[in-house]
Amino acid sequence: MLSIYETQCIAKPNASASAESVCRLLLSLGILTGLIALAFVHIGAWMVLPFAGLELVLVVLAFVWVLKHSDDYEKITIVEDHVEIEQSVLGKIKHVRFQRYWTRITLRESENGKTSLWIGSRNQEVEFGRDTMNNAQRAELVSHLKRTLLKN
Repeated sequence: MLSIYETQCIAKPNASASAESVCRLLLSLGILTGLIALAFVHIGAWMVLPFAGLELVLVVLAFVWVLKHSDDYEKITIVEDHVEIEQSVLGKIKHVRFQRYWTRITLRESENGKTSLWIGSRNQEVEFGRDTMNNAQRAELVSHLKRTLLKN
């Protein structure tokens, strides 16, 4: 009898805006900020212009950083006798595989009250969901993974 048991969990950042909508937003923001800055220049407050430009540059850099990380993900796959963890950050994929029987799932709390989910075996551990999950989601995932690992 062949039985393939598989469970998968994927964690991704919340990327609700497309690149096109971000470009439209930045263009609108740039035009609005430029018009306001030019109005201040017209009344003699010329120092507003460089600060408006600096503000736009910082907002653009923040959106570029968010868009670069929008394809990041973390995935846990439990198949038969092993647990696979795949993490993709900026297109670089890291694979880790543990024996299911020896896999430990731990939830650690730091001084600031934030929890971290660690999956490991023997002398190797991987943190999961650091930037993509909140404390409640981590706790729920830990309980689900522990139940799943105990089955079969």
